[in-house]
Amino acid sequence: MNQPAEDDIDLEALAGDVSHLLKTGGRLGDGWEISEAEREALYQLGHGFYEHGRYSDAFKLFSMLVIQNHLEPRYLTALGSACQMLGRYTDALQHYMAATVIRLDDPRPVFHSAECLIVLHRLPEAKESLQLAVTLCGDKHEVIRARAQALLEAVQSKL
Repeated sequence: MNQPAEDDIDLEALAGDVSHLLKTGGRLGDGWEISEAEREALYQLGHGFYEHGRYSDAFKLFSMLVIQNHLEPRYLTALGSACQMLGRYTDALQHYMAATVIRLDDPRPVFHSAECLIVLHRLPEAKESLQLAVTLCGDKHEVIRARAQALLEAVQSKL
């Protein structure tokens, strides 16, 4: 099977196609033949890597899943967590914020964003994120709410 030479690829046209796909709500993974069950298996494998401290391996799998479906908040949050554990706090913030925009009712990515902001010494922003996380918890997520409240008190004492 003949592959097109690298010089034969019209990168401008490809960029236009990808841009159109994303603007119309498509996902990069739509053209790949990976089933939802296979994506779930990859997510579970990545989760296992993460749980065993293999953050670099988890990062690779979660990155692939985000490429497959950049609109799945679980994938974005998992990738953010792997970035956070690898010390890539700015990258983690980007993924957590994307997950937050997609799921405005989930306090976890907001809370983990605050953790990253604290490490980055951006305490006023961390305070706002923690306040939002506490609000989003409502009557659920008691563990996250307690952790967010404790961190909020610590941040406020440093401001």
